[in-house]
Amino acid sequence: MSARKPPANDPAALSPEVLDPVVRAIEAEYQRKPPTLAVIGLSGVGKSSIINAMFGTKRDTSATTRGTSRFHKRNFEIVQAFDLESARVEATRIGCVMRLIDAPGLGEDVGLDDNYLARYRRHLPEADVALWVLAARNRALALDQQYLERLKDVLPNLVIGINQVDLVEPLGWNEAINMPSKVQAGHIAEIVADRRAKLGAVLGSEPPTVAFSALRFFNLQQLFATCLEAAPANRRWMFELLKSFSTRDWLAQAKGLTDTQRQQLAARYITSDGKLDLDDLAGLTRS
Repeated sequence: MSARKPPANDPAALSPEVLDPVVRAIEAEYQRKPPTLAVIGLSGVGKSSIINAMFGTKRDTSATTRGTSRFHKRNFEIVQAFDLESARVEATRIGCVMRLIDAPGLGEDVGLDDNYLARYRRHLPEADVALWVLAARNRALALDQQYLERLKDVLPNLVIGINQVDLVEPLGWNEAINMPSKVQAGHIAEIVADRRAKLGAVLGSEPPTVAFSALRFFNLQQLFATCLEAAPANRRWMFELLKSFSTRDWLAQAKGLTDTQRQQLAARYITSDGKLDLDDLAGLTRS
């Protein structure tokens, strides 16, 4: 396949004869060895909300009851066809399979933890990336440290995600631009540094750590990019095609912006949201 990008008005550039063999090969690779993500954390940290936001799944979420009632290792078939921002390749749709390693939140019932941890130990080596999720307002890290200590020898490429930063004190979230206030942002930065250092002490090195809000789509792009960077180089393109959100989802919740302000924020923050053409796709699969 040529690396030269054909003119945008070249009808052969996106013809079925060109696209179909590539699409079939990609779909076959997803079936052969799906990209696999493990999402781990204590109860109540918003794991299901994160998965829904990043990959377009429709997992049940609840503020009062356990969202996942048993250990799952499920295949999610995600056809990126109709969402303009997540249909990553121009003029086509690709049937993808994502493998998710998911279990109920740890720490909810001491009588169940040993069973969950044993299952994690069995399945974690299969993952491309492990996303360990914390709740931003939870200062107590002893349980996370204990679990990481027990799992660190089987953890694959690890990313720490600090969710629910919109709830950090003082509750000064700027609804107009869907971002933390200056004081709140300072506290969030302190939380990131503290959690990274304390968990790093258990792990032996400080892991990449990202603060975000899944429900508000705030900093979700940075979380996704960090997970992408943590994934094995030859597997990153598979996660890239699974992305089903846009930074515009974050901007959509910013209700107080003028058109000019919205454009300025988009220019500053929106990255990796554009659609891919065939040559981009070829470059990803060769990397």
